[in-house]
Amino acid sequence: MVTGFFAGCGKDRVIIRYLPEPVSVSLLYPPADTFITVNTPTFRWNRLTDAVRYQLQVAYASDFINKSFDVQTADTFYAIISVLPNGTHFWRVRAQNRDGVWGDWSDAEIRALYKSDYVNYFELLSMTDTYGIPQDVFVRNDTAFVADGQAGMTMFDVSDPANPMVLENIDSIESDFAKSIYINPQDTFPYVMVADMDGRVYAINLPDTTRTNDLRLTSTQNCEDVTGFFKSDTLWIAAVASSSQRKLSIIQVLYNPFMVENPGLVPEFELPADGLGVRVDSSASYVFVACGVAGLRIYDITDVYNSRLASSALLSSTALSVDVKDGYAYVACDWAGLFIVNVMDAGNPLSVVNVNTSGRTKDVQVLGGYAFIADGSGGLKAIDTSIPDSAHFVAAYTTPYAYGLYATPEYIYVCDRDNGLMVFENRTSQ
Repeated sequence: MVTGFFAGCGKDRVIIRYLPEPVSVSLLYPPADTFITVNTPTFRWNRLTDAVRYQLQVAYASDFINKSFDVQTADTFYAIISVLPNGTHFWRVRAQNRDGVWGDWSDAEIRALYKSDYVNYFELLSMTDTYGIPQDVFVRNDTAFVADGQAGMTMFDVSDPANPMVLENIDSIESDFAKSIYINPQDTFPYVMVADMDGRVYAINLPDTTRTNDLRLTSTQNCEDVTGFFKSDTLWIAAVASSSQRKLSIIQVLYNPFMVENPGLVPEFELPADGLGVRVDSSASYVFVACGVAGLRIYDITDVYNSRLASSALLSSTALSVDVKDGYAYVACDWAGLFIVNVMDAGNPLSVVNVNTSGRTKDVQVLGGYAFIADGSGGLKAIDTSIPDSAHFVAAYTTPYAYGLYATPEYIYVCDRDNGLMVFENRTSQ
């Protein structure tokens, strides 16, 4: 706007001339919610015909109070000179015309980007085809046990992680779709437990894999996840199911080198939504269930025979998987990312933080100060959880579609739809 005063025979006249503002700038690159690995990315936006200058701002939060870059340029791109730190960043652009008028910021299209220099966190060592669509993996010593979807269970020798070798594939004619797998870390335990979508947990004998025992559940379909725990030197299995058979089943397992027996379900709980993930805390006092749209449910198993629901927490999303460490539950919640819940008082869970991972968060495992995530089309992600209240994204490695994972201090094993079993060096422990 320009204002002028003009004198005449009568009263002075004020003439106001409005100068048009440039329209908002359309951003081009990086796309919204993109993970980038380059240290000095180039930002690009569309040219405006009446613009002579642009202003680019990059900040650590969407309020742009704490800015990492604030530059002006006549170009429609800007290559950052100094290294962009790992983490989440926001960026916006506005234009100035020949009259010196600045237009509005591209507020309607403020974009978040996630900088990930993943080589400081993990490095891909190998990719090995599986027989089916791998869903989950559990590693003991030098063997990786893969729940291989329609192909049942596949075992790999991973003594050389850069060159895994198939040991055996076990696909019972009765099996439908292997979703999850559990094997006790103790070498003396001779069975692999597989959660199968026909509604059962079946146990495969390791010395003689032709021996397969069905731990028949009352559910008849859609067994989604299985885990185990010891109480009084007795092995128990906790399994969850979805669809019309949505239940939490707790099974006491008696075993010897020749057979596995299921003396009965003690106890079993109807779930208000799909049971999709299950874990037990290190003290074997509580079972944590990722219960679909019902969020997180916690069951007190201090006395297994008198187990009860201790509490529940809605998470405004679909809970798919859960892990527990040091009084916190880490819940993989599909499009909503990772929820961290304070469960030090299991009867009163408190939501702490939600980390948006940009993908479909399918599986989570916490190790050391990190939560490793199988993030669907977002691949492998690492979240720094050393301070749970301040958890934040630190690294990503894009894969076609990651379903499940297993992490050790040395390696991270990822089940990917297209790449099979992927093995990464875990550099977070170095």
